[in-house]
Amino acid sequence: MELSRFGRVFVYLLVYINSRTVCGQEYSIPDVTIQALQPKGIRISIPSNTKLSLFVFQGNINNKIGENDVGTISAEVTNPTNGRWSYEDLNKQLKVGDIIYYYVYVVYNRKGYIKDNLSFTVKALENLSSDSVAECSPTSTVVKNGKACGGQVLFEDNFDTLREDLWQVEQYIPDEPDYPFVSYQRPPNAAIVSTNGGYLYIQPKLLQDMPGFSNSSLFTDTLDLFSGCTTTSTKCLVEAWGASILPPIVSGRLTSKSFSFTYGVVEVRAKVPQGDWLYPDILLESLMKKYGVPNYASGVLRIAGVRGNPQLSLVNNEIGNKLLYGGPMLDTQCRNNLLSEKFSNKPWGDDFHVYSARWEPERIILSVDGEEWARIEPAASGLQGRFARTCDLPRTLLSMGTNMAPFDDHFFITLGVAAGGITEFRDDLTSAGRPKPWRNSGRKASLRFWQDMSSWYSTWRQPALIIDYVKVRAI
Repeated sequence: MELSRFGRVFVYLLVYINSRTVCGQEYSIPDVTIQALQPKGIRISIPSNTKLSLFVFQGNINNKIGENDVGTISAEVTNPTNGRWSYEDLNKQLKVGDIIYYYVYVVYNRKGYIKDNLSFTVKALENLSSDSVAECSPTSTVVKNGKACGGQVLFEDNFDTLREDLWQVEQYIPDEPDYPFVSYQRPPNAAIVSTNGGYLYIQPKLLQDMPGFSNSSLFTDTLDLFSGCTTTSTKCLVEAWGASILPPIVSGRLTSKSFSFTYGVVEVRAKVPQGDWLYPDILLESLMKKYGVPNYASGVLRIAGVRGNPQLSLVNNEIGNKLLYGGPMLDTQCRNNLLSEKFSNKPWGDDFHVYSARWEPERIILSVDGEEWARIEPAASGLQGRFARTCDLPRTLLSMGTNMAPFDDHFFITLGVAAGGITEFRDDLTSAGRPKPWRNSGRKASLRFWQDMSSWYSTWRQPALIIDYVKVRAI
């Protein structure tokens, strides 16, 4: 038959990819499930796999099909539904005895694989309502500019490559409320964010080691991030003067701003950084900031926080890399009100762990490796009712939302590494017996941090945040 322009391009790409990857294939395409429906229709599916990114089916009814032909049944599926890669056409009329000749093509772990010379004989017609694959189960999850079904995987990345269609790699100089001592920079400006072997690496470095900078640069130069800036221009240029030095650490930060949702389950398999005064950002952040911008007014959910110091003490309490903390934050002054903690006998940064948040209309549940460790539920007056009246919350606006406000609107995922700052480390901490080198209220905080570099930089033996995968599914 005569192919459309799209069809010809598609077949060309299919042949090209197949010719490069089929030889010596290490992956076996699973069996295809084909269902003939009544009164009419066909449903085709294969099981889901986290490393699949494309499923193509080409078939003819009662006519042979060549390996590179586009069939009368032609499906190209780019996302799974309810645990399967599925295609359905309710206009195809089939009868018992019909033979469907077909081949399938998949992209698995960035490689293409084909399975051809296949056939299926229709032996019975199934009722359209008899299979749950095509059903969309109800869910409270809402996706911005999309649709969600209960249990559906809505977002997934296994980091075989750095996909900038899924992530925005940020470039700017962060300020309130945390004021970390970093600039976030993106490739090619800085090789901080990378993928290798199916993992994402966010590895902070010293600004003095970057091209064009030195130790003296921190006290005299300008840091210009306009080219590639991802936020307002005021956050992309800073000049050293007096006690205000340039941010001494270059780090990375990714945000899923093209994908945001309300309610769902987030899973992040990660190995957190180890090194003094480092901490990971594994967060959900508000997209629209409808309850305000300053001081976490629209909410930040810390899915997992672990301070990088191997020996960090508060009086006689160990709060370093063995202490996991997380939860909702609504105000800087009272940021710890809803944060929970979980202590481990060994550092969290020694191994990979699956950190997850189940965000429901009535509660937020945090888990690690499948074990629940925190449950946050609102008071009768909402989440704001869990805070003292002295806490600076936008109470009028919050009272107009649900009991979970501000966690009742679209949020996106943030992954990053930060250092220092004025919120994550109290002034009365000691690291391996040494007092914290800066005071959070001090005008020279980042300078004091940098002057103590000889003490903390030697501890940065594993400073990278390493992510295996990120997955979001509907509840």
